[in-house]
Amino acid sequence: MNGFWKFFDFISNKMKIIGAACLVIMTLLTCVDVVGRFLRHPVFGSVEIMSFLGTFAVAMALPMTHELKGHIGVEIVVTKLSRKVRAFIDLCTCLLSLVLFGLVSWQMYDYSWKFKASGEVSMNLELPEYLIIFVVGCSFVVFTVIIIKDILQNIKTLRTK
Repeated sequence: MNGFWKFFDFISNKMKIIGAACLVIMTLLTCVDVVGRFLRHPVFGSVEIMSFLGTFAVAMALPMTHELKGHIGVEIVVTKLSRKVRAFIDLCTCLLSLVLFGLVSWQMYDYSWKFKASGEVSMNLELPEYLIIFVVGCSFVVFTVIIIKDILQNIKTLRTK
């Protein structure tokens, strides 16, 4: 089972790198587009590319952000509680997150298949939008597995004396 978690940690780490690369590309594309607009030659489809890259950046960062406990929380109250109470609160939060992102993952796959069947493409570059939705769905699946790992760790913390 340890290899299973190592595999998803590896995937999560690679997704973090892809998300960071998307941010770098967004920065470079913005600079090139601004200079291009000044020279009357903007980058064609830059708005679409930026929206796709922004979507990838957020989706790819979710698993690692959850692992690092980087999401917003009410620390001022929770830090005053005992370790077991914090683990119980975290367990409840993770269970709710598991349900939410499990449903979101499933719906993203369903939505991507509907887009594929309809032949929907982006407006300017005519990129197939179902691929973007599918990739986001895959990242949500990885995020859901990371949430399950966190749930198991919280249960282990609650069982210790």
